[in-house]
Amino acid sequence: MKTLIKNGWIYDGTLENVPFSGDVLVSGDRIEAVAPRIECEDTQIINAAGRVVCPGFIDVHRHADLAVFRQDSADFGAVELAQGLTSIGMGVCGFSFAPYTDNSNGLYPYTVSTHGPSVDGARYPTMEDYLQALRHTSLPVNVSTLQGLAAIRLAIKGYAPDPFTEEELAQGRAYVQQAIDCGLKGFSTGLVYLPEVYTKTQELIELLRPCKGRSLIYMPHMRDEASRLAEAVEESIQIARANEMALCISHFKALGPDNWHGALERAIEKIEVAQSEGMDITVDFYPYHGTATTLAGILPASFLTEDFSKILARLTKPETIDRLRYCYQNPGPQDELIAPEFRWSHAMISGVQRPENKRFLGKTIHECTELAGYEDEYPFIAELLASENGSVSMVGLNISPEDIIRIAKLPYSMVISDSLYNITDTPHPRIYGSFSHILAYYVRETHVLTLQEAIHKMTQMPAQRMHYRDRGVVKSGAFADLLVFDLDKIGDHATFDDAKQLSTGMDLVFVNGQIAWKDETPLARAGISLN
Repeated sequence: MKTLIKNGWIYDGTLENVPFSGDVLVSGDRIEAVAPRIECEDTQIINAAGRVVCPGFIDVHRHADLAVFRQDSADFGAVELAQGLTSIGMGVCGFSFAPYTDNSNGLYPYTVSTHGPSVDGARYPTMEDYLQALRHTSLPVNVSTLQGLAAIRLAIKGYAPDPFTEEELAQGRAYVQQAIDCGLKGFSTGLVYLPEVYTKTQELIELLRPCKGRSLIYMPHMRDEASRLAEAVEESIQIARANEMALCISHFKALGPDNWHGALERAIEKIEVAQSEGMDITVDFYPYHGTATTLAGILPASFLTEDFSKILARLTKPETIDRLRYCYQNPGPQDELIAPEFRWSHAMISGVQRPENKRFLGKTIHECTELAGYEDEYPFIAELLASENGSVSMVGLNISPEDIIRIAKLPYSMVISDSLYNITDTPHPRIYGSFSHILAYYVRETHVLTLQEAIHKMTQMPAQRMHYRDRGVVKSGAFADLLVFDLDKIGDHATFDDAKQLSTGMDLVFVNGQIAWKDETPLARAGISLN
């Protein structure tokens, strides 16, 4: 039976078409017709009077690569549908879970604080193996993945810090070609994270050579998001330009008060100069002033001079702690410059596994240091990382709200969440609320964005960027990923103090023509793999 959505305010995902009162006819998994008035017999009629009808939201940056297989709606499904997500992108910040070799053994322990545990110890030797697993999984929303270059480096070199040999570069290019052959549309990096902190600019250019001339995407978590933000943007442009790739800069921001406004404006200038020269560049952002990452992820690059397992083994030795202190207080040319005093008073521990460390949850590193009885933060950091085998989650309140507004208003910015799926008592609220927060706060309360602008940044724009064909728009022939909601009733309830709160107010969510969310309840699991 067909479904006819009547009398809604139709925002079609574009900026060009004026919203209008009308009807949408759904047949199977597609939109059959869109018009001011549609009459059709033998249909299920949904009266959307006074409500918005728009494309399903698309989040191109969620770390759900393992959560998709856990089949736990508390982790994956309800949190997405409740805020109107119908499609998500994974394989971001360099982390995908294929290819996997004997050299990749550190991947799963290192990423448990971001991606959570795997299911049944599954390993994916090739990207095709991972995609096959996705295709045989019941999915609540549509999913796609990029190829993370960290996974490729791990498969070849593990956590070794030495440069690629020519033979290893050839191996890396072969993996890149395999990803292209699998239909993946792009590649991601996480250049502040192990092991990619070791990878040089020219090595990345050489690894991505098979992408040249193929209209693929380069999506970096850049090497620096603080004082050298503009230089990191320049590096990203260089890598993308060398291989004729589109550039999408992940979670664009400037970290730390010394870098707010000024560093951001210098970075924007770099982007817009490159755009004027013909570069295809977008940025994405999440609408919160706090970051979420791993404690190991903020270790200075100058400190990471060898295989991480070796560093971890002697992390609590006095001489190692002294060196850690020195590297933070005397940053090298590749270290992010955020004043330690600010960092430790604005960074909160959000995820640990060992019961004896639960007392640190929700406290700043400075507070934890005092609680643990240390004179300064560095022995605490070392002891906590060592006791948790390197896997500690943290939240950093280090972004300017004014900077977020500046980024939100850029015509080439789109909305993401950067959600982490670690199993923790204190997650970042962005996993539960990013898209509803845009509607409730940035549209309804502060008018930073119009509703049409916000919907565009969450629908057509990400669909076009990720090459999702026939998605992100309400038009005849497009896939029926659709939302019905009353803007006045959208609620985002997740906070830094109490994050585990589902968004509310999304009346209906259609995924591929089936009702996947109704009355605050997940229904059909109608998602597919988009790769």
